[in-house]
Formats: sequence, structure tokens, C-alpha cells
Amino acid sequence: MPSWASFLLAMAFAALAGAAHGAPPEANASGVFLNAAGDVLTARHAVADCRSLFALKDAQVAQARVIAESTELDIAVLRTTLTPYLHATLAAGERASAAGSVGVFTEAYAVLQRMPDRAALLSNALTVPGVSGAEGLHLLSGVQPGASGSAVLGADGLLLGVVVERVAAAPHASGMVLSRAASAAGVGGGVTRVRAVPASRLRDFLDAHGIAYTHSREPQLSPQQSPAARASTLSVGVLCG
Repeated sequence: MPSWASFLLAMAFAALAGAAHGAPPEANASGVFLNAAGDVLTARHAVADCRSLFALKDAQVAQARVIAESTELDIAVLRTTLTPYLHATLAAGERASAAGSVGVFTEAYAVLQRMPDRAALLSNALTVPGVSGAEGLHLLSGVQPGASGSAVLGADGLLLGVVVERVAAAPHASGMVLSRAASAAGVGGGVTRVRAVPASRLRDFLDAHGIAYTHSREPQLSPQQSPAARASTLSVGVLCG
């Protein structure tokens, strides 16, 4: 009798077969390629207690398993058999918090797949200044459900962090200023405050678990190139069974 995991895998491939008819499998969460081996960084809560896990990329569906995780940071690394065209480059060193907000890009895998103008989009979220490293990287963003585990890319294309949760933000003056700035920057409606694990803590976690990754201070994009298009290439869908 086939195992439950085998049954779920068969169902996933059946869903993939339907993709040719306009019905691709829908990811529950997002992830980002870490290295050429196809390891994927995502949010731990999105893969906890899953009886089976799959990674989705374009027309590919692959089984995945957790090889490293942190309850404190709420991140996990999945081993997959996917072969990435491109993997993330983490920002090296410490980045001092800016006096003002900075435009960045982050979005759920499923939304990215349906985004027709991503090649022209430079940012869709803003950093929240004045937040200490211990609190993580905070953003104002209109991210949709499924954004847990999505990459936060700077204008230079470097990975600044990975989204792990939405957080409540009490109304205050700086929040009002940020809201106006978000509107001026074209950040979508339904803006909320989200928290991401910054690159510095991601690097420490990956080093501790011996997981390969690339880091740099050098820009990965020219000023005319789109972080949204790069995010689409780096992004992976995560399906929890």
C-alpha cells in the first residue's frame, strides 16, 4: 500500500500536470535558493508539523526535507533536488540603520509568478528606521498571504533578510510619516508592518549548521535592473502537506 508521502507526491505531480491547463499547484509559503545545490531558506513556522514537504519552482515539483532549523529565529533550511538558475547572495557585514526608510522588495512566491510588470519594479516595501538588530529587520509592506519565507532584496540585489511574521505597529508620528512615504513610493494598499530575520543573523545560523551560501558587499544589480525580477528568479514556493 503506498505511503502517505507517496500519495501526496502523486497528488503534487497530478496538480503539476494540470499546470499546462492553467491550474498550477499553489504554494503555502515562500523560500529563497541559498546555493547551487538547491537548498532553500524559508520560515520555520511554514514547514513545522508538515507530514510531507514540496518545493515548487516554475514547472518543477520536488520533495523537500528540513535539514536545519531555529525556533528562536523562526527560520529553516530545506534540502531539495531543484537546480537553481541563480541563488541568493547575502549582504556581508553589518548595515547601519538608515536615518530614513529605504525602498526594498519582498513578495510571496505565488504573487511573483503572476506579476506581469516585475521587470520594471524597483521596490514595493520600505524599511522602518530606528529598529535595533535584536528586533530584526522591520518593513512596511503590502505582502500577501504566503509571504512567510520570502526574500527581502535591496536595490543592489543583495539579500537583506527573510520575512517571518507580520507584527502589530502602534500608531505614532514616525509610523504616520512612513505611511505617507509608503504611499509616495507606490507601496500597495493594505500596508502592514512585517518582521524579517536580517542577513547578519542568517549568516550566523548558516555557518553554525555548515550550510553553503554566498555573501558579498558588491552590488548584484545595476541601478537600472529590477530587484523584483531577481526575486522572481531566486524565489521558491513551499507546499506543506
